[in-house]
Amino acid sequence: MLRLLAGTLLLIAPTPALAAWSTTSKTVREAAKQPDIAAVLAAMSRLDTATMTGDRDGFVALFADDALVNSPFNNVANKAEASRRIGGGVIDYVAYDRVVDHIGVRATGEVVAMGSEIIRPRGKALHAGKTVHRRFTDIWRNEGGTWKLTLRQSTIFKVD
Repeated sequence: MLRLLAGTLLLIAPTPALAAWSTTSKTVREAAKQPDIAAVLAAMSRLDTATMTGDRDGFVALFADDALVNSPFNNVANKAEASRRIGGGVIDYVAYDRVVDHIGVRATGEVVAMGSEIIRPRGKALHAGKTVHRRFTDIWRNEGGTWKLTLRQSTIFKVD
């Protein structure tokens, strides 16, 4: 009886929003075994989860101070603007699925990740209530042992 009750509680209890990357690429799975790549993929998952949960501090902490985002709003945003957007509900997703097609360390030591994302915006976010498909390129830099998002390009190619 207790086991059935616990299972029932799991079904009705709200679960925290989580985001995790995936891949269909053997090359990406192999690269993920490298410590720097694994650390960037973990940081990417934390950023995506912070985005979904509205964790402004967690979101902003993963941006380099000089970060720039070429956003799907057809403009360039810096760290402060990205912070205002998540704080104001302009960045607000109920689902965030990221597929990494390529990830690697560049000669400069930065890590570049490229792939696709499927998001479901809500609230005041652009395309709220729809499913948005986009391509991304992220460049991450290690700053004192912490991987920070430095540059991001995100392009919407389909809205359902």
